[in-house]
Amino acid sequence: MSSRTPEECIELALDESATESEREDAIHELEMANECDELDALVRRESLSDGLRQRALQALATPQCDTMLRRLAGEESLEPSLRQEAESILHERDDQ
Repeated sequence: MSSRTPEECIELALDESATESEREDAIHELEMANECDELDALVRRESLSDGLRQRALQALATPQCDTMLRRLAGEESLEPSLRQEAESILHERDDQ
């Protein structure tokens, strides 16, 4: 595990000069640290690639981030595909 701060992870996730793997690792670090607000900000970041936004959304699928995930599922301003993904994650979690 890295010793990056949440702010450094956000910067790396947004850094277009970083590799896709490095950016995904930064999102994973935010997930492991339960940084729900930061993950939410990445999901909402329209300038971020769809794949990384999806990865950030999937990282919210933890009990600690449940409220944030539910908020995203009902967020009208969020792209329909991301809203649907949030709803799908919630349904999967509720079925378990």
